Amino acid sequence: MRSAYASIAALLVSVFGVLAGNGLMTTLLPVRAELEGFPGRDIGFMGSAYFAGMLAGAVLAPWLVQRLGHTKAFGLSSALGAGCILAFGLLVHPLSWILIRAVNGFFLAGIYAIVESYLQGKAENRVRGRIVGIYSVVQYAGWAAGGQLMHLSEPTSFMLFGIAAAIVMVFVVPLAAAADETRVPGAPAARMNLPWLYRTAPVGFVCVAMIGFANGPFWSLTPVYGVSLGLSGAAIGTLMSAITVGAAAFQFPVGRLSDAMDRRLVLILLTTLTACSEIVIYTFGTRLAGWPLILVGVVQGGLLSTQYYVASAYTNDRTGRANAVGVAAALLFLYCVGAIVGPIIASLAMEHFGTGVLYLQNAGVHTALAVFVALRLRRSRAPRQAPAEFDLQPK
Repeated sequence: MRSAYASIAALLVSVFGVLAGNGLMTTLLPVRAELEGFPGRDIGFMGSAYFAGMLAGAVLAPWLVQRLGHTKAFGLSSALGAGCILAFGLLVHPLSWILIRAVNGFFLAGIYAIVESYLQGKAENRVRGRIVGIYSVVQYAGWAAGGQLMHLSEPTSFMLFGIAAAIVMVFVVPLAAAADETRVPGAPAARMNLPWLYRTAPVGFVCVAMIGFANGPFWSLTPVYGVSLGLSGAAIGTLMSAITVGAAAFQFPVGRLSDAMDRRLVLILLTTLTACSEIVIYTFGTRLAGWPLILVGVVQGGLLSTQYYVASAYTNDRTGRANAVGVAAALLFLYCVGAIVGPIIASLAMEHFGTGVLYLQNAGVHTALAVFVALRLRRSRAPRQAPAEFDLQPK
C-alpha cells in the first residue's frame, strides 16, 4: 500500500498546486468582473463558456494522452492553462474573458481527464478505492487553498493573476521530474446513447442534467452574490474555501449512505435539504454575512457536491459495468449542458430581480428534482446495488 501511495505522490503534489491556481480564478474572476462593472449577463456567459470548454476538453484529452503520454500531456495542458490565467490579467474585457474562460475550461478538463486516467493505470484493484479517495481530498484541498490566495492582494491588481499562473507552473515540476512516461493503449470509442440512457435510467438522466443546471451558476455566481453583500475579496475567498471544504467533508459519509439504502432516497434527502438551505440564504442572506454565512456555505457545498456522484452511481446500478464508458460520457455531456445553460439564465434573473434570486432559482430546481425522484420511486423498484467502491475498509 505504501508503494502505491509513493507511485502517485508526485502527481498529487502537482494536482494540488494546479488546482490551487485555478481555484483562485474561480473566486477572483467574478469578483473582478463585478468591480469592473461587467454586465451580469456577461458574467453568466463566462460561467457557461467555462463548462463549454470543459466539455470539449474532456472529449479531446484521451487523444492528447495517446499522442504525448500522461506527463507531457499534463505539462502542456497546465502550461497553456497558466497562459490563460495571465491573459485574464492582461485583457480585462467582457468578451475577452468569455473566450479565455472557454479555453481555460478546455485545458482544465484535459488536466482532470489526464490525471484520472493516470491514476486508474497506476492503481491496483485492491487499493483503487483508497487511491481515488486520497485524490478527491487533494483535489478539494487545492480548490480551497486557491480561495485563500485572495488574501495576498487586492482583486483589482494584476498580482493575483501572476501568483496563480506561477503556482500552476511551479507545481508541474514534481510530476515532470518523477513520473514515468508511459502511453496507454488505444481504447475503443465510447458510444454515447442518450435515448437508451433515458429509457434505462430516467432518474439519473434528468438528475445529472438538472444538477449541472444548478451547480453551474452556484460556483460561477456565488462570488457575485458576495460582492452584493459588501464582502471583501478576501472574505469571498474564505466563503468559497468553506464551500469547498464542505464538498470534501461530505463525500465519504454520503457515499456510504447511498451504498446502504436506495440511492433515490438519498437523492430526495440531498435535494430537499439543499432547497431548504437555499431558501434560508435567499431570505436571510444579508443577516448571515460573516461566520453564519461561512457555516451555511460549508453545508451548501457538501450537499451540492455529492448529488452528482449519487446520481451517477444509481445510473450505473441500472446500466451495468459493460456500458460504463458510454454512460460516463453521456453523464458528463448532460452535466455540462446543464452547467452551460444554468449561469446564463441565473445571471439574467439576477440582473432583473437582484443577486439573491440565484438561490431562489436553485431552490426551485432542487425542489422539482426531489418531487421528480419521489414520483419515480413510487413507480419502480430499486435496482440491485453495485459493490461499494467508496468503502475504504480493508477486506
